[in-house]
Amino acid sequence: MPRARTLRIALLANALFASATGAAIIIAPASVAGLLGIAYHPILTALGVGLVVFALDLAHQATRRRILTWRAAYATVLDLGWVAGTVVVLATQHHAFTTTGVVLIAAVGALVLGFAIGQGWGIDTAHRVPGSRSRQHCVRVHVDRSPEAMWRVIADLGAIQRYMPSLAHSAIEGGAEPGRGAVRTCVDRGGRSWSEACIAFESGSLALRFEAEAEGFPFPASEMYGGWTVEPGQSGGSYVTVWWTLLPRPAGLAVLIMPIFGLRADREITNVVLRMAAEAGSRSRGPEHAPRAAPRVRLLERPCHPAVGMEHVRSQLA
Repeated sequence: MPRARTLRIALLANALFASATGAAIIIAPASVAGLLGIAYHPILTALGVGLVVFALDLAHQATRRRILTWRAAYATVLDLGWVAGTVVVLATQHHAFTTTGVVLIAAVGALVLGFAIGQGWGIDTAHRVPGSRSRQHCVRVHVDRSPEAMWRVIADLGAIQRYMPSLAHSAIEGGAEPGRGAVRTCVDRGGRSWSEACIAFESGSLALRFEAEAEGFPFPASEMYGGWTVEPGQSGGSYVTVWWTLLPRPAGLAVLIMPIFGLRADREITNVVLRMAAEAGSRSRGPEHAPRAAPRVRLLERPCHPAVGMEHVRSQLA
């Protein structure tokens, strides 16, 4: 995923530094304590082990084909926690260390801050649509049902509540038929409601414009679009893609909003598609036949949708 390259580099650099630092502490704890000007304590070795474990997690994140920005976000929060701890220690306990120890602690803190900034930039870049102010997240899964069967379920816009437990109600306004121009209203279990206008609808693909301008719109976006596509799988079954393009609100918190949004989407949509696949199997068999085997759904590691910037979506609607 080209847009994730910056994040991968930042995570790998952080992993390399954390592993080297942790290994040095584990191998020569007494020497490290001497440089700092403190007596050796087992906590120092525990810190080294923690750094190595942290480095392994960072390396695992960076080498996944489908990078998970929420994992990078929590690693960044831990880095910022280290920086905050460094500031507190140097401000209140600097007299406990040698001059070399103070410089060493400050230098490590500065490097960790640099990694946190690089990871934050990488997270934002991974979601940002090139040449646009908008961000995007998408989920792509493979399911062992035919595209035709899956599309019949997905195209029933008003029935999304049947497959999404977080919703208490969903319906097309005015009892209209699913299609371009239909407006779907959803209400979640917390009583929050929003509407989605269908702006594109053809066999295997649909797009929705969330009415983000409405009072009480519950999502952190000033403008938001989404869509579903169903395509034949390479080895049978179907690829189901769900995507969102949005302008986060406030824009300055996009680096936090998008990883949280992505975490919820990855978890929820996979289960939604699983329930849809079960319904598609039931419909294809008919009530007079025995139930079809439980569907198999898996989240795909590869990037799942071409970048669609907000400006492109607006131009298509013009």
